[in-house]
This record gives sequence, structure tokens and C-alpha cells, in this order.
Amino acid sequence: MVDRGLLYREWKQNQVVILLSIAFLVLANPLSIVNTYLSYQGCLAHQDPQYCDFIVNYRVSNLIDINWVPGVILAVCFLGMERSKGTMDFILSLPYNRSQIFQTKFWLGGIVIVLSQLIGFLVSWLLILIYNPEHVYFFEHSSVGVIVISFMAYCLLMAAGALTGNVFAQLLTAFAAAVLPYLIVALPLGNFEVVFGVSIWELFPSPEAYFSLTSNLLYLVPISYVANGWLSDSKYILLIPAAMCILFYLIGYISFKKHPSERNGHFFLWNRLDRPVQILVMSFGILGFGLFGYSAGQSIIGYIFGMIIGAVVGFFVSYFSIYKKTKH
Repeated sequence: MVDRGLLYREWKQNQVVILLSIAFLVLANPLSIVNTYLSYQGCLAHQDPQYCDFIVNYRVSNLIDINWVPGVILAVCFLGMERSKGTMDFILSLPYNRSQIFQTKFWLGGIVIVLSQLIGFLVSWLLILIYNPEHVYFFEHSSVGVIVISFMAYCLLMAAGALTGNVFAQLLTAFAAAVLPYLIVALPLGNFEVVFGVSIWELFPSPEAYFSLTSNLLYLVPISYVANGWLSDSKYILLIPAAMCILFYLIGYISFKKHPSERNGHFFLWNRLDRPVQILVMSFGILGFGLFGYSAGQSIIGYIFGMIIGAVVGFFVSYFSIYKKTKH
């Protein structure tokens, strides 16, 4: 699966990025605890000890909330930058099959993301034993969850990179996929409310049932895991991003193995995706701008005018993004 020669090539090509990613992922968790401890010591130095609490609470935002960023950077360097610079053609000309190339790139980044955070978890666990805080909340759940979520982000960007021919297309496709489930549900429902003059929540037995359903459906949207709201809910929610990891891996692997490479610089490597995606972008533009026009004027005229603007904007954005090839 993973070839040693390719592994060495990826290491030499992206050595600085890999080392910086390892350093950040190893230190993010321990530094969060050290920062909490230093804040506690500062409180003791300036206030009465009864007003100072040494509590490690991962429900409060801290450094590990952005542990998904190195995964995004690694995926862009492994695929998007290679496409944009044209060096992917050289790699594909080497005596390795496409499966070996993708597996080597994918698992190098995956090991960096997972193993580095596991080391950071162990160091943090030792710091908690040494500092002995009064209370520790969500330590294991948050640490494990962030590993899963950062790996999911990496898998998503690798899948987007396997589908696209440049960095911009990779990032835009990944972002679109991260919010796509929300757009597919929210935009049609919002337009349904405008056209028929009803509120969706009124169709439910109670407002609580509606808000409970919508909050649970948000966990099907990958970008919702950027915030740490999932911490206070069931630990089994992490099974959803874990399943997404498998899905994105399969999409990336199949796409890299089957799709052509001679379209480097184009938005999509598989030209059959161009027209359906353009239609999808125009549809979202029409629905989104229609809602914006209605909310601005609270009138059907504003709604129709917004839809017209959305169709024009969606057409030009999709046309110049998808059909215009970027230079290496």
C-alpha cells in the first residue's frame, strides 16, 4: 500500500509543513493546560485564594479547537499544491500505480494528525497528574473527539483534492461539501416558508421537537464540528464524523485512482461534474438570494428580484470558477 520511496519523496517535499504540523498538534493540548495553570497562578498572585479556581474545562474554547487546521494545510500541500504547480504529472510518471501514490500521501498525513495528537494527549494527562487541578471536565472526550474531527477535515480535503485540479478548487469544493447538507435542507425549506406563507416549526407537535430535530441534524453537517457544541451531547455523536472519514477516504481513493490527470488547472478533473455543479451553484444562488431579497423588503417583489440576481451571480461565479483553467 504505502511505498517507502514515495514516502521519502513526500517527506523531503513537505518536510517543513510536516514538522510544523507535528509541533502544533503535539503542543496544542498541553499548552492549553499550562495556560490554565498560569492563569490560576496569576489569580493567586493578585487576589484572595478563595476567589481563584484551578479548573480544566474543555467546554471552554482553547487551542485544540483549531487542531483541524494542520490537516487542511497538509491535504493542500499533498494534492492541491502538486496540481497547481504541475508536479503531480511528474509523480504520476514514476513507476508507481495511482493507488500507491494516494495511499502514501493519505496515510502519511493521517499518521501525522493522529499520532501527534495522541502524544499531546499523553503529555496533557501527565500535566494534569502533576498540576492536580480541582476539577477536569471533558478531557478524554474532547481530546479523542478533536482527533476524530481533525482527521475528518483532512479526509474531506484529500477527497476534494482528488476531485479537483488546483488549490482554489480544492478549498472551495471542501468548503461547499462541508456546508452542503445544511444548504440542501435549509434553503428549500426557507423558500417553502416564503412561497406558502407557513412556518415549518408550526408543523411539529411542539417547538421543542422542532429545535431538537434541527440541532441533531446539524451534526450531519461537517462544518458544525468546528464549534465544540458536540461536547455536551452524547459521546456517540462522534460516530458520525468517524463514518464521514470513511466516506471521504473512499471518495478520494476512487477519484484519484479513476479520474484523469491531464486536466490539471481545471476546477474538476472529471469534466462530467462541470455542468451538474454549475446547475447546483445557480440553484443555491437563486434560493439564497431570493431569501435575502425577501428578508430585505418583506415582499414577493424583493423575493423575485433577489432570485434574478442570484441566478446571474450564480452563473458568472460558476462559469468563471469551473470553466476557466488556471495556469501552473
